[in-house]
Amino acid sequence: MYSVAVEDYLKSLWKLGPNNVGTKQLADNLQVSKASATKMILRLAEKELVDHIPYKGASLTKKGELEALSIVRKHRLLETFLSQTLGLGREEIHDEAEKLEHALSKNLEMAIAEFLGNPTRDPHGHPIPGPNGELYNERDLPLCDSPINMSLTVMQVPDDDPSILSWLENNGIHPGVELKIISRDKFDGGLNVKIGDTKKRISCLLYTSPSPRDATLSRMPSSA
Repeated sequence: MYSVAVEDYLKSLWKLGPNNVGTKQLADNLQVSKASATKMILRLAEKELVDHIPYKGASLTKKGELEALSIVRKHRLLETFLSQTLGLGREEIHDEAEKLEHALSKNLEMAIAEFLGNPTRDPHGHPIPGPNGELYNERDLPLCDSPINMSLTVMQVPDDDPSILSWLENNGIHPGVELKIISRDKFDGGLNVKIGDTKKRISCLLYTSPSPRDATLSRMPSSA
């Protein structure tokens, strides 16, 4: 079992990857100094958890990727448990899961997964890695890349900004909601969408997939 710091670095490298992640980018993501990030990358390289190329960045090895996916799995299972069992809102569960994920044993992880019915997505719509690090092949597409005038289903919303999540919830936007992009603003990238009979303007924060009736009209690539 690795330290909390090591696990946080591995998870951040996974989120920022899969290509080489620069030291400054990693430091900014974890809100640590560049010197601290450099020191940790060298430690992770010694443990064969990352491949490090000086001045080019670091990327996870297969061993490091499996460790990162294990942490991501715990985090997203905890989010699902906190939401479904304790009734916490989507804007609350991310920070709570961050605190709990490092203390979750393998046995408790398996028990929670079984209790929840082995879910494949968390309440934000993010895919939950399997017990062996497998990720199913999703077809979610960033909203900005989604087609205009096609019925779309919101599949994922961001999980790390409670204010954004609260705004989305207050506007009835969450995984499972259908919407249609009416137009794109060519100046600032904003989107005008229609949800039911209501028109709203939003930014590119979501991931979508075609609604079931439109699934044959579009083959959308995985967002990974």
